[in-house]
Amino acid sequence: MEEQRYPVSLADFRTIRENDFVYVDKTEYVYRLVSKPGYYFLGRPRRFGKSLLISTIKAYFEGRRELFKGLAIDRLQPGEWKIHPVLRLDLSADIYNERDSLVNALSSILSRWEGECGITDLKPTLSKRFEDVILAKEKSHGSKVVILIDEYDSPLSAAIDKPELFELYRDQLHGFYSVLKAMESHIQFCMLTGVTKFGKVSVFSGLNNLKDITFNNRYAGVCGITESELHGCLAPGVARLAEEEGWDTDEAFRQLKFYYDGYHFSRNLLDVYNPYSVLNALSDCEIRLFWCNTGLPSLLTRLLRDSDYDLARLTSERITEMRLDSLSVYNPDEVSLFFQTGYLTIKDYDRSPRSYRLGYPNREVEMGILSNILGMYVPDRRDAMLNVGDMRMSLDKGDPERFIAELSAYLSGIPSKLRSRIGKYENYYHTVFYCILSLIGLDIDVEYNTSEGFIDAVVKTGDYIYVIELKLNGTAEDAMRQIEEKHYASPFAADTCRLYRVGIGFSKSTGTVDSYMVE
Repeated sequence: MEEQRYPVSLADFRTIRENDFVYVDKTEYVYRLVSKPGYYFLGRPRRFGKSLLISTIKAYFEGRRELFKGLAIDRLQPGEWKIHPVLRLDLSADIYNERDSLVNALSSILSRWEGECGITDLKPTLSKRFEDVILAKEKSHGSKVVILIDEYDSPLSAAIDKPELFELYRDQLHGFYSVLKAMESHIQFCMLTGVTKFGKVSVFSGLNNLKDITFNNRYAGVCGITESELHGCLAPGVARLAEEEGWDTDEAFRQLKFYYDGYHFSRNLLDVYNPYSVLNALSDCEIRLFWCNTGLPSLLTRLLRDSDYDLARLTSERITEMRLDSLSVYNPDEVSLFFQTGYLTIKDYDRSPRSYRLGYPNREVEMGILSNILGMYVPDRRDAMLNVGDMRMSLDKGDPERFIAELSAYLSGIPSKLRSRIGKYENYYHTVFYCILSLIGLDIDVEYNTSEGFIDAVVKTGDYIYVIELKLNGTAEDAMRQIEEKHYASPFAADTCRLYRVGIGFSKSTGTVDSYMVE
């Protein structure tokens, strides 16, 4: 079987095409975008193909037709391609942690462009220098300029938890980006990409002609890999993965779908696979947590912990379109931040109130989030997956006492300096408990609603049901009394699985299980 070459760390269209790497053809989307002048914004998670899209558009406007041979746009636009000068700006290439970081980065980019244009009379502001570059490019090429800005939000994202620095960067970017509107008559096409869309910060307040295609049905598959693309040009790689793992091809497709599919970027709920993980899986011929292993931003886990957010709500909350579409630095929203960074996705859409239900897109993301949060809550336990695997076996075998012993041993890894802060986080033990049970793949229902109250957790295996009540600085007897008095076991009376009532008391002083009862 001929081995395909996958561009797992490449985002340059020319390099990919000239060196015979697999290219998932997105040029039909490019054709829709470039067929008429316009200003566009696209938001997608990191490592999702935004830079490759920008590179592809750049090659199109530069007239590199030989690179597009056999692709959709070659067929859709058979006539002459008009060449335009292209200014590409990638703001992800610098580190933004000082007051002068953004100004220095923009000045460096402008200096390079000014050198290309032969500009020696430099204006005093970045915005005026930007205007001069646009005018010089248009004059020297005899055609309007194309401006492509990749990761526009990198400086803002880097300073999201530093309000003073964020304000400074916001004002600097507002002045710089205002040039785009002022020079509209000299610009043929403009596109900006980013991960987060910051609302109420006036970065784009002057760009009233900017069309946001982030949630547009027509562009739902512009980045990432769709089902038809996986079964089309990537099918040879899937067959090779199946051969290496000893699966049939159908099983290989199922595994890829379970771990990497499930992203939805519009109301039509088109399934999109994570391209970084899929290409790595096909290249290495194994299923692993590729995307999540590139790093869950610490800001996300800190935000969940410090806000005392109930983690189980991440996969059950409904959210309005306005809230989903905009992120405020002044009042960070856990749900919209997790969505925009790719750790939650749209699960369904209700047209009447224009609201969405969100959830984890796939098993890779779920495991990545939960293991990272667990590592923050119990930082000294590096063998988390081994521990939770042992816990699963105990519950599968109907041995809740052993499960509790293993849970207690695991929690003993909480460092003393963290124990003193546990009281600040009301949901601490519930979050740890939820992470552990979700990581081992059990059917867990947190805050299970009954007619007489909410059960802390209901866990189901093939043969057993566990009704669990947790008490912080309370006793197992208190927990068991609540189970009995509120008849928490009644909803499962007709179930053929064996039922266990489990009461667990946690001690804030010791940081682990203080008492338990099982009936």
